Amino acid sequence: MSPPSLTKLRTYLHLVPVFGTVFSLWTLYGDSAHNNEEIAKEALSKDASVQLAASKLSVVLGLGCVSAIALLGAAASTQASQTASLRFLLSSSFVGSGYFLLSLALMFRVATNRSIRLPGISQLSRRLP
Repeated sequence: MSPPSLTKLRTYLHLVPVFGTVFSLWTLYGDSAHNNEEIAKEALSKDASVQLAASKLSVVLGLGCVSAIALLGAAASTQASQTASLRFLLSSSFVGSGYFLLSLALMFRVATNRSIRLPGISQLSRRLP
């Protein structure tokens, strides 16, 4: 069992807006993927389960944000009028800003020892392998 400050630091790394998604993907599906399976077979410690939940949540949020921005950008480029295109681009910027603010709010929740569960999104993230 690792010290609480090391556990919080690893959880923060999972929740960093852009780079945390890459770190979470590496944790879930990289070289340590077989270690996660072994850990899952055993009784998960609270630290490992929090980090696993944070990494799954980070992957869902990051990939959702990237896909939403890509779709809104594609929709903006297909519009004939500049007003409609501007609306899609403005919506895309709101999605990106919301992702960063949500990541910061989740990091604040980790700092105050509160749950990082989000309604609907956490349920979706639990379905990741």
